Order: sequence, then C-alpha cells, then structure tokens
Amino acid sequence: MNFTLGLTRFFSVLTFGFLLCITVAAVMEDYGVGRQWIGYFFIFVTMGGYAVIGLLSRTSDIQEYFVASRSVPAAYNGMATAADWMSAASFLGVAGTLFYSGFEALALLVGWTGGFVLIALLIAPYLRKFAFFSIGDFLAARYAGLDKGRAVRLICVLVTICVSFVYVIAQIYAVGLITSRFAGVEFGIGVFFGLAGILVCSFLGGMRAVTWTAVAQYIVMILAMMVCVGAAMSYTGQGRADILSEGQSSSYPEYVRDQERKFFTDPAESQVRNIYMQEADRYQLLIDNLPASWAEGYEARRKNLELARYDGSSFQEIKAAEKVLRDYPRNPIEAKREWSQERQRYLDKVKASVPHFGSVQDEEGLASGGALFSFLAVAFTLMCGTVALPHIIIRFYTTPSASQTRWSVVVALGCILVIYLAAPWLSLVAKVVVYENLVGLSYDDIPNWIGAWSRVLPGLATLQDVNMDGVVQFAEIGLSPDILVLITPEIAGMPFFLSGLIAAGGLAAALSTADGLLLAIAGSLSHDLYYRVLDPEATSQRRVTMSKIALLSAALLAAWITSLQPGNIVVLVASAFALAASSLFVPLVAGIFWAKASRRGALWAMSTGFLCSAFYLAVSNASFMAMFNLDAITLFGISGVASGVLTIPLAALAMWLGSNMGRGPVETPDVLRVLRSPEAH
Repeated sequence: MNFTLGLTRFFSVLTFGFLLCITVAAVMEDYGVGRQWIGYFFIFVTMGGYAVIGLLSRTSDIQEYFVASRSVPAAYNGMATAADWMSAASFLGVAGTLFYSGFEALALLVGWTGGFVLIALLIAPYLRKFAFFSIGDFLAARYAGLDKGRAVRLICVLVTICVSFVYVIAQIYAVGLITSRFAGVEFGIGVFFGLAGILVCSFLGGMRAVTWTAVAQYIVMILAMMVCVGAAMSYTGQGRADILSEGQSSSYPEYVRDQERKFFTDPAESQVRNIYMQEADRYQLLIDNLPASWAEGYEARRKNLELARYDGSSFQEIKAAEKVLRDYPRNPIEAKREWSQERQRYLDKVKASVPHFGSVQDEEGLASGGALFSFLAVAFTLMCGTVALPHIIIRFYTTPSASQTRWSVVVALGCILVIYLAAPWLSLVAKVVVYENLVGLSYDDIPNWIGAWSRVLPGLATLQDVNMDGVVQFAEIGLSPDILVLITPEIAGMPFFLSGLIAAGGLAAALSTADGLLLAIAGSLSHDLYYRVLDPEATSQRRVTMSKIALLSAALLAAWITSLQPGNIVVLVASAFALAASSLFVPLVAGIFWAKASRRGALWAMSTGFLCSAFYLAVSNASFMAMFNLDAITLFGISGVASGVLTIPLAALAMWLGSNMGRGPVETPDVLRVLRSPEAH
C-alpha cells in the first residue's frame, strides 16, 4: 500500500510538472520566443525527465532487470502496457491513415483494441501463474519433449527477434522524424539522437526502468492528446469555410462531405488526376520498350553533358547535367525497378479521395463483399497479433498475481480507449484544416512549413502545381500519413506550442514502445538463447551483462537500418503484427486450452506460420518485388497486413496434424495442471 501510494504521489507531481511545462511553452510563444526554441524545450524537457527516471531505476538484480521484481501494481502495469503497446503508429499514424483511407482504416482500431479483449480472456492470467521471464519459457515448458523444449525455444527466439525488430524500426523512424523537425537536425542524426533517449530508459534498469518511464510517457501522451483535442474542438477556421461557425464543431462532418462532393466533380481536380494518369502511362511505355528506352535516355543525357562541357555552359549548368546523368538508372534492370516504382506512385495519386464517412456498402446500400472481407481480415490479423506480441506478453510477468494481471489488462484497454476515441476525431479535424487552409490557396501564398518538413525527408510534405493554374487542388497535396497529426496545427495557423506538444506525445509513444521491444529482443537473446541453451551455468550478473550487450547491439543495428528510411510507420507495425499472429498465436492458445497439443505440433505450427507469413509479406509488397523486377503477388486481393487470415489457419492445421500424427497415449503436462488450478502460483 505504501509503495502504491508513493508511486501515486510521484506521478501526480510529474503530471503537474508537465502541465506546467505546457503553460510555460504557451507563455514563451506569447512573448515571441522562436519556434525552434519551443521545439527544443519540449524535446529536451521530456527526454530529460525520462532519463532521470531511467537513471534512478538502474539495477543489476536479475529479477528487477527482467520482470521488475514482479511487484508492479495493476493500475501502473496497465498504464505501462498501454504505453508499450500504443506506438507511434497509434499516436501519429492511425489518424493519418484514417485521413486517406476513411472507413477502411477503422479496421486498425477494431483489431488492435479487440486484441486486448482476447489477451484478458485467453492469455494474460494464465501466463502469470508461472514465474517465467519470457514467452519462450512458457512455450518451452508446455512443449518440452526429450530436448526440454530447446527446439521450440530457439524458434521462439527467432520469431521474437524478427517481430520486435520490424516493430522497433518503425518506432525509431518516428523518433527520427520528430527530433529532426523539432530539434533542427538531419534525419540520420535525429535517429541516433533519439536512440540515446531510448537507451537511457532501458539500458541501465531493464524492465524496472522501462516500466516507470513508460508510465511517465503515457501521462505525456494522454495530456498531449487531450490538450490538442480541446484545441481542435475550438478550431473555427480562417473564414473561408462558411459552414464552420464559431463553436460548432458538430458541423465538421457535413463540411467534409460537401467538400468531397465538390472534388469528385471539380474539373481542375479531374485535370490533375488525368495528368498523373498520363505520367503513369508514360512510365509504362518506357518499361514496355526496355532495353531500347533505357539506352535512348542514357544517350540523350550523355550528349547533353558533352554539349554543356564544350559549348561554354556555366559551372552550375555542367554540374546539373552531371547530376542528371548520375541519377539516371545504371542499367535496364535498375531502370525497370525505378520506373515501376514511379508508375505506381502516380497510379496511387490518380485514385480519387476516399469518402471519409464511407463504409463497406455500395451506392445501393448493399454490403460490398470484397471491402467487408478485407476489413474483417485486417481486424482479425491485428487482434491475433496483439495476443502474440512478445514485448506485451512479458508485461504479464511483472504483476504480483494472476488477478492483478487480469486487472492490468483492463486498465490498459481503458488507457488505449482514450487515445483511440481521439484518433478519428483528429483525422476529421485534419481534413477540415486541409480543405480550408490549403485547397484553393494560391501557390504564391504557400506557408513556410512545407519547406521545413521537406528538409526533414524528401516527399514528407509536397505541393506541386501539376496543371499550372496557380491554385492548390486536393490531388496536388502530398502529406505523409506519418506527419499529418504533427503538421495539422501548423496548417491551421494554431499556436506552435501545440505542434511541439503533439511531438512530445508522439515521441513518448515511440520511445516507450521501442524500449519494450528492445528489452524483448535482449531478453530473448540473453535469457532464452544464452542462459537456457548455451550456458545454463551463467551467473545472474553475466546474464544481465549479456542482456545489456544484446540490447545495445540491437538498438544500433535498428537505428542504422532506420537511417535508410524503410517506409510507412503503420505498414511496418501492421506487418509485425501479422508475423506475430501467424507464428505464435496458435501455439500460445493451443498450449493453454488444448491438452493434446504436442511439441511436434507446436514446431510445425510455428515454422509454418512464420515462413508463410514472411513469404507472403515479401511477395505482396510492391516495393520489395520491384527490386527483383517482379510485380507484387496477392491471393484474393488480400494485403500483407491482412495475411493472417490465410497464415493463421495454416498454422492451426499444422498444429492439428503434428499433434495427431503418430500420437501415443496423451499425458497431461505439469504446466497444464498449473493452468487448470484455481489458485495463482
């Protein structure tokens, strides 16, 4: 009781302190302090606070480092779980995806929140009955066999590393975007700058430090979201949208519907999309005429360079001609890959704006089978993936009892609900802001934020006068879903401290999840691989040291890969969910509820699910397949994000076949006896 009371007092003071920081930032802007200094203020104050908590929580005790001494109260474990799970994809990416995909993107919210219901019912209280350290401990004990579960454990290590690594890359990418924009550094430097913030929270204190910094990060997230939602509700526009009258935010949906109807019939919008289609056709023609089209283009650029060198052109013109030749594909194979990617980019732009309030029904009110199936497939995959995420499962070992674990999941679901109820609202406000402040604006009046975000990474924020009419059309706006929430206050002309506040919330979301993921990777390597397989006699001190080495190595490798700009945050995160669902969901659930599930079945299920999921994610990714000059391949139009609807049944079939093939008398494992007992152990 005293411990919980002390935590409550500490985090109450922290909450008051962060509210004070928000007030100070608002006053700073009111007194004319530059935007860059406000960005510095939010980034360094919040990261400094996390660093202090991380340093105060440092430990070398094995129980504290891996499972926080199994003493985290349910309420705080729920907050930490929500922060660990609610990544940059939830805080930043979901609203941006809803902006562009409308109703379809709600499958993300349904799947991710529904998964926590399954966790509370199927997984969390059962796993906490054991004093384990990792997901590999449970699976190895449940499917022990003659090798004492080593084979199962090794596959689990592989899956944990792959899932967590893909997931953590998305988080470090978000950290790089935020620090680069608001700290004014290059993206690559911003990635490694953010890495320092990640390591200071997890490296010295392990699960103990990650838990308490995650609670602080959730407080930052929720306060940032609530303040920004309040500001969004008071937004009344700049006077160009008559439907927005002061204080009537309820008129937003009707305004968005009216604007969307205009876009579908506006000749200028149609003209822009036709130009995009022409560009896509031009690239297709170049691809069809390879290799002759490549040779012709190369020769033309080479001759232009020669003319520039010998006709008295200026130094700048010669350098420009050299760059044009240098940027041209080096051979027909590379040309096909690059031209295919450009063609796809223009085809994506051709697509008309998806109605924000659309549904799976067609114009006659009948359910569209394809859209409905796609929606349910994505939701199903994400629900199962949530159940099987390694960095979430290890959170269930940190509470004092199974009952506390169940309640911590309930608290986590409530914490997540607050953020997810706000995301659709923010996406709607973002559309209102873009329609009112950008569409129809003269290109002579383009604000400075376009240049600021373009300097972070090319393509994050673009405006191009495609039809040369001097007016911005919606089809000409290119805003990455990853930055839409961050950039909305700037587009709306709101106070800049709101942008800094959202950045602080997004940074908290990314840091908390990255910490948990890196700890899952480190624990899997140091505990499951090193201690359980390679050196069972290792001392506690050596195990903690190996965990720190593994954590640092994984963090540096992930940061390097992230600096190569891997792609969209939501897609990367959803891919990690699909991989986890396919590999671990069936062995976990069958291990708890099906007494006949065997070691052979688990090995078959994990291997089948992992290989099929990895293969499908690869072949359904257009960018990946373009590297091999191939087109993306999908079955029944199912995307990689929804691939669990195919791979999970395959894993279940493999489990059933492996468990029933050549089966002798079934003995109830000791693990099952503990699972069935009413008392928590």
